[in-house]
Amino acid sequence: MKVKYHIVASAGISLGCQAAMHSWPATLGCFFSGVLIDLDHYLEYYIFRKKFPYRYKDLFDFCWYNEESKLYLFLHAYEYPFILWFLIYFFSLGKVWLGVALGLTTHLAFDQWINPGKPLFYFLMFRIKNQFEKIKIVSARYYQRKFKAI
Repeated sequence: MKVKYHIVASAGISLGCQAAMHSWPATLGCFFSGVLIDLDHYLEYYIFRKKFPYRYKDLFDFCWYNEESKLYLFLHAYEYPFILWFLIYFFSLGKVWLGVALGLTTHLAFDQWINPGKPLFYFLMFRIKNQFEKIKIVSARYYQRKFKAI
């Protein structure tokens, strides 16, 4: 999902968070966790290009037309919000953490719905098990999307 859509979706979810919890820290936690999870795309770019992208278009083209055989995306993993929801429930963490968990969870849910990964793609353990090999972790739809865009 493109970053502009994550910003819009995170803003909407965050407004709902504000309406439900009446907490600006929770609202901001929801918004920023829903957007900043995409920083791992910059890390991915750096891993393969040995530099950070100077323009957003360079990052977008890398993500969209990436020819690398591996795909890491270390922050995009259901394990993190699962652990966070567990901690929130059992240790009664505050509203800020609820907002952060909501932002992470909705980001991953939208990515799962929109992006062409296999059903288990957003589980880090699945990607580790498959040695991050793109051919094993993304669906055929990824390659179809890629060729339609050219």
